[in-house]
Amino acid sequence: MTAAALPWNEAERLNALQAYGILDTEPEQAFDDIVRLASRICDAPIAVVNLIDQGRQWFKAETGLGVRETPLDTSFCAHALLQEDGMVIPDAARDVRFEGNPLVTGEAGLRFYAGRLLKSADGHALGTLCVLDTQVRPGGLTPLQAETLDVLARQVMAQLELRRAISEREEGVIALAESEAKFR
Repeated sequence: MTAAALPWNEAERLNALQAYGILDTEPEQAFDDIVRLASRICDAPIAVVNLIDQGRQWFKAETGLGVRETPLDTSFCAHALLQEDGMVIPDAARDVRFEGNPLVTGEAGLRFYAGRLLKSADGHALGTLCVLDTQVRPGGLTPLQAETLDVLARQVMAQLELRRAISEREEGVIALAESEAKFR
């Protein structure tokens, strides 16, 4: 993603992402549960909570991939960030945005993608909750599947906000203890 082509300030978006302190952290049950549920409800072999960092997409949770990050240049989710709320791609092999994409043309053979944006309270798109499949889905998602992805994406953001609030509280307690120790 080149900064000149983006409808937002990429430095501000990356700063917002960094403020969560989530990148490169260990897996957590709450996020793992969300991707497992998304995978089952959407009947998709792959589900991911990903965050779009500079030059990479990093997976906080995944099922069906077996990796924690991939380069941004093959990312479906980087395209989703350019949409208002996310996107659905019924057949990636027929979508010009993915011509020559090794995830589509190669061994993975991905065809279907559905992702919902993960947005900070101030509107910065941080990543997506998405499901992928090797099967074409001309009808996209069912209404129940679409609603479930929306709800689960909000739950991912609630987990991120809770995690950040706890971290800030702990930092405040430490700072207070250090201040009191100096005062004494």
